[in-house]
This record gives sequence, structure tokens and C-alpha cells, in this order.
Amino acid sequence: MLKYLFIQNYILIDKIRIEFGDGLNIITGETGAGKSILVDALGAVLGETLSRDSIRQGAQKAIFEAQFDLKDNNFIHTVLQQNDLDDYETTLIVRRELNRNGRSRAFVNDSPVSMAVLSEIGDLLVDLHGQHEHQLLLKPAKHIDYLDDYSGLTQTVSEIKQHYQEFKEIHKQLEELKEKQDRTNEARDLLRFQLNEIAAINPQEDEDQQLKQEELIHRNAELLFEKTTALYDQLYEKEGAVVEVLKWAEQALEELAQIDVGFSQMHKECENAGVIVNDIAAWLGKYNQSIDFDSQRLEDIRQRLIVLRGLAKKFGGSLDSVFEHQRKIREELTALQNVKERIDELENQLDEKRCRLADLCLHVSKERQTHATALGDQVTQKLSRLGMEKAQFKVVNQIKTTESYTFITHEGKNIDVGPKGIDRIEFQIRTNPGEPFKPLVNIASGGEISRVMLAFKSLLAESDKVPVLIFDEIDSGVSGRIAQAVGATLRTLSKSHQLICVTHLPQIASMAHHHFLVRKTFDKEHTQTELLKLYDEERREQIARLLGGEKVTEAHLMSAEDLIREAQELTETN
Repeated sequence: MLKYLFIQNYILIDKIRIEFGDGLNIITGETGAGKSILVDALGAVLGETLSRDSIRQGAQKAIFEAQFDLKDNNFIHTVLQQNDLDDYETTLIVRRELNRNGRSRAFVNDSPVSMAVLSEIGDLLVDLHGQHEHQLLLKPAKHIDYLDDYSGLTQTVSEIKQHYQEFKEIHKQLEELKEKQDRTNEARDLLRFQLNEIAAINPQEDEDQQLKQEELIHRNAELLFEKTTALYDQLYEKEGAVVEVLKWAEQALEELAQIDVGFSQMHKECENAGVIVNDIAAWLGKYNQSIDFDSQRLEDIRQRLIVLRGLAKKFGGSLDSVFEHQRKIREELTALQNVKERIDELENQLDEKRCRLADLCLHVSKERQTHATALGDQVTQKLSRLGMEKAQFKVVNQIKTTESYTFITHEGKNIDVGPKGIDRIEFQIRTNPGEPFKPLVNIASGGEISRVMLAFKSLLAESDKVPVLIFDEIDSGVSGRIAQAVGATLRTLSKSHQLICVTHLPQIASMAHHHFLVRKTFDKEHTQTELLKLYDEERREQIARLLGGEKVTEAHLMSAEDLIREAQELTETN
């Protein structure tokens, strides 16, 4: 419920704090006193558009703040979590500021929020029925939800939504595979051509590096032969070769070691050096004999390297990239071979899901049709008691055929299906016999809209999750007996919802649990709107003033007392 509304520097309001109570809160006052300003201010704090011209003259910004009691309102807690907002569990504080420069800021539990989030929260807290329509009932997309609430179909519709989302996901996967299949033959031919191209060349791991090394050796065969021959001769073959010198040095060191053991280590090192030089000479001799002056082999290597470079350039720049591409081709060819089987599997799943959707949607559609007739009749009856005797209300259900994939088949037709089923629900009304039915949203009179809302809300009191209902112009065009019926309906509805109602009718005002008076005050420089909460005698006098105007007589006071007493008796009997 709405605990309080604080308004500062808005139109004629300097500063007001209104503490509302449970049940029916009535606001009365003279025409032009500013009753509807309060309703507009509440709309502002819930995300309605604001003009900077509405800021009170001389002020830099207007401020609006509202506090709500959140008991049993789990929807709000979900929205707070989704938007990473602080959750005070039982309390929600909404604040809106409008600066003279036109900048608007909004806060929920002291955290800044966008206007979209503020409006989302507002829609869950308040139905505001007045000059600035803030009404879920007048949004055609919501009509199906109200009918489902009335029909007790909410849980089944949730199941439809789940199957519908799964249906769409299966279809998405299927379409992607079919697109892939359309490209399969062309893709398969290309992939096989590439795979055959690589296989024909048959590159080996590190082959290019090995061939480059071999090409370098063949290209420098003469230099290698010349150098290895010279080295072999110098180390081993010619007179005075290194091995001979080392042999002589070894013998000399051995003789010296006989005299001084300190030469023993050097003798061993020299001996080792002789072994190493012999090994080197032997390897050089063998290498020298193996040198091949094969020009044809050199040309073959060069041609092979050209082929390998071309292959690498085509598939990524290196042999490693060629091997990686070859691996991917094989994987993709395997995947392409499985596409048809997967398509068949998904088509079977889609058919099964469509059949399940059809069963659920047709069942729900039948239930909706049955309850739509009952709902239309009951709203029509309530409108009659609320002063719209000639009005007729009906629930229209349009089921459309489609060529889209989102369909179920019924009686040989493809019926369009959505997350809430196959039905397109719209509330329509005609206010006078002979007129055509029109969409509810097209009703011109604010008073008619409010009474339709009142009739509907009284039927949906138990299922409607929005806790606060605000009615402006609820009494437009009614008086006497009808006004009392409107008041009685409001009083009854206030048992399950908190109601805030702007009225000028004493029959409605007398039904209040809490009564507020709006009035204008003047001084030499300013005009401002004030608000007072009325108790007992003040309230009786105000209702008497609504009955008789400025001059209140004892008869008016007695009539006011009678109205208040009748309201109390109504409460006791109900």
C-alpha cells in the first residue's frame, strides 16, 4: 500500500506530505482547488512525463517522493533483484526530481534508476485511472492476462510459454542446419577439392625446413668438398699434420711426466686431443666421400620447395597451417555427413513440440472462450449498477491464420501461435444501443473509463496483483442512487486493495475510511494548494458542504450524518 506521498514545488503546491491509510481514501475539494494535481503528482513519481513548466514559480526543482508497504508483493522484489537495486524487504521508497533546466532524476531505495525501470515498478504498484492514463487495463496486450486471471488459467499459460520458447529454439537450430545443408553440396565439393589438393602434394612434417637444409648443402657441394678435403689433409693426411704434431707432443709430455708428475695431466689432455682430432679427421673423410654433385637432385628440391610454398600460401602461410586446415576439413566433412540425420531429428522434435503446443493452446482457447462470455456479462451487469445502464461489455477473441513457422494446425488451418497461445484478446464496449462495439482504449470519457475500471477491478479483486488503485473523475456524469452504488462498489473493493479516489459527490465521500480536503489559500504574493485530513465533525461538515454548497444548514448536516451511517452499515453487512 501507499504509505505517504510527499510533493514540493509542484504547480500550486509549496510542500505537502499526505499519509494514506488502508481501505478507501477519499479526496474532495472545490473545483480548481488542485485535487487532480495530487493524482498527477503521484503519476509523476511513478514515471509519467513531466514538464519543467510544472515547477512552482520561483523554485529551482520539484520533488516527489512516495513510500510503499511491500507486504506480499513478490513481483517488486524480483524487479529490484533484476536491476541490482537495494531491497528493504517491506518498504520501497521512490523519489523523482525535476530541475528547472528540464533534467529529471529518479531514485528507488536511494539508487538512481532510468525512467523505464521507474515505470516498470510503477505499473506493479499502482493502477492510476484519471486524466493521465496509467492503467494496465487500457493496454490491449494486457487484456489476455486479465482474462486468464479471471479464468484461472495463469499456470497453464506459463506452460504454453515454456513450450513456445522451446519450440522457437528448436526451430532456430533447424533453420541454421537447413541453411548449412543448402550449402552442403557446394561446401562438400570445395572441401574435398582442397583435401585432395593437399593429399596430392602430401606434405610431411617439417619437410620444408629439411629441404631447405638439403638445398643449401647441394648448392654448396663444391665448397664443402674443397673445405673438407683441406681440413682432412691439414689434420691427418699431409706431412706435419695436426695428428703428427699431437703425437710428438704426447711423447714429449710423457717423458716430462717421468721427471715431474705435474706434466701427467697435460699428457692425458694431449692424448685426448689426439683422439678427438683423429675422430674429426675420420668424420671429415667420410663426409667428403659422401658429397654428391647431383644437379638433378638440386633442381628437384627447388621445385618441391616451390610447390610447398604455394600450398602454404594458399592455406595460411606455413606447413603447420596447412596441416591444421587439413584437420578442420576432415572434421567439417564428418559434420556435414551428420547434418541430414540431425535435421531429421530436429524436425521430429519440432513436430512433437507443435503437437503439445496445439493440445495446450486449444484447451486454453476453449476455456478462454467460455470465460470470456461470462466476464463480458458480469462487467455489463456491474456497469449497469454504476450508472451505465445501456452499456455492453464484451471480450473479443481473434484467432489468426499465418504462413509463419509459429503455427499449430487445427481443422486444416495453420493458426498463429505466440507465447500466450493462439488467442488475441481485446476488450470492447458500446455505451449506447445501436452503436458499434469499440476497443476499450477508445472510450473518450474519463468517467466512463473509470467506471469500467471499477467494474472490472471489483471482479478481479482477488487475482489482481496491483495493490493500489487510484480513481480520478470516477463520479463523472453520475449522481443520486448511482453515485451511492459507485461508492458502495469502491468501499467493497477497498477490502482487497488500497483505493485513492478524487470525488465531488457526497454519496462517495461518505464511504471513505480516510477523508482529505484540498483547498487553495491566498496571500498578497502567492496562491497555493493545501491538504487537510478530516476527522469526525470536520468530515461531516465537508460532506454537508458537498450536499448544499457554501451555505450549510442543519438539514445538510443531518443528511451527511445519514450518509456516513449508511456507509458504516454497508461495511458491517458486507
